[in-house]
Amino acid sequence: MKKKLAFTLALMMTAMSFSGCGGSDSSSDGGEDAVSSQVSESAAESEAADDSTATELKAPVNDGAIDVTQGCTENMLIRSVLNEGDTSRLAEKIQNALDNPEETTKITFMGDSITAGSSASSSRNQYVNQFKTWWEENVSYYVDVTNAGIGATDSYLGVHRVQKDVLDYEPDIIFIEFINDADNEFYKATMDSLVRKCLSAENNPAVILVEMTMEDGTCPQNVHSEIGLAYDIPIISYHDAVLPEVEAGNIVWSDISPDNIHPNDQGHIMLGQMLTSFASSVMENAASAEEPTAFDAESLTGDKYANATIADKSTADMVTVTDEGSFVETSSPWNFQNGWATTSGGSITFEMEFKNLGILYYKTIDGLSGIADITIDGEQVASIDGDFTGGWGSYATNQEIYTSDEAAVHTVTVTVQEGDAQNFEVLGWLIS
Repeated sequence: MKKKLAFTLALMMTAMSFSGCGGSDSSSDGGEDAVSSQVSESAAESEAADDSTATELKAPVNDGAIDVTQGCTENMLIRSVLNEGDTSRLAEKIQNALDNPEETTKITFMGDSITAGSSASSSRNQYVNQFKTWWEENVSYYVDVTNAGIGATDSYLGVHRVQKDVLDYEPDIIFIEFINDADNEFYKATMDSLVRKCLSAENNPAVILVEMTMEDGTCPQNVHSEIGLAYDIPIISYHDAVLPEVEAGNIVWSDISPDNIHPNDQGHIMLGQMLTSFASSVMENAASAEEPTAFDAESLTGDKYANATIADKSTADMVTVTDEGSFVETSSPWNFQNGWATTSGGSITFEMEFKNLGILYYKTIDGLSGIADITIDGEQVASIDGDFTGGWGSYATNQEIYTSDEAAVHTVTVTVQEGDAQNFEVLGWLIS
């Protein structure tokens, strides 16, 4: 009965928080992430949302300016806990570390450029390492932290790479952060499958969602929170902690970020405080916490990406190149080295089995990357532009190009359009 009541209260609090999460834009700025603009809310809706936020915050904004060098205020920390959720898994991991101080706890952070540490002046200031330091000083020195953050990525790529980049390490605790997601049904489905894969791991890891924000309030917190609430997992919201103070004039955005999204040193430190404050509260009652149960909840979206993975040169059993053509060069990005590339155009043909297919490819600022047409079984399904001339930097990105209800073997051909730009890199295939 207590759990049902707590879940109902969490739903009510989250519904109130939603009113402050602006727009449906996918993130980024001219730093590391790709920019994607969606339809914004009407002025009337935005005004109503602002009024609602002002009267329904979990804790009030500060009475005057906040010195961000002193970190979060108490009310900011209160607001940062969007959903406490079922903390039994986290409590168990913390208590085990306290009881066995020389046994290594594995913690993984999965996300985009914010998690990777963008805009922090040193690794020490990154929020990931802020949490690591807290754990060493308050729980156990024996902790192995893996940073699985990759700039300009989203939970669509995340659900395809989570097995290799996260779950193969058998982490005890997993933090998930993806500001690059948009507030829509597609990313609701990708986050659903991503969270489910993590919660279903055999060692029952604790899973915590971390919700960030752009300067104008744009964030995917709404759809992410639907997933977090459905599975009653903790949700920590930088958006809810920081944005009301910015809107009230108590914090100047430029004091916590050098652009419209990435936290600077102080922003990273404040985010770290939100995570450590929550973990501290769980640790206080860890010894008396309930035993965690195995995950068996039904999927909120149908678990479309349950078997998602990345197919490339390292997974020859999943993808066969039937005609390599001119695609003979090694792919460029350091973290995606097993792809296929061309500098002279032409085509490459693959044979793969899938229900759903996405392409992982390279966008470059050198003006040499062209547009590639993609056909599946002879029918064109997409044209992918590898050019990012004038952008903030070259980066790996992805796009879903095909979806169906049945798995089947398909022939996929990538052909670079004729023109001056003849480079193109297929870094991998996102298969589910």
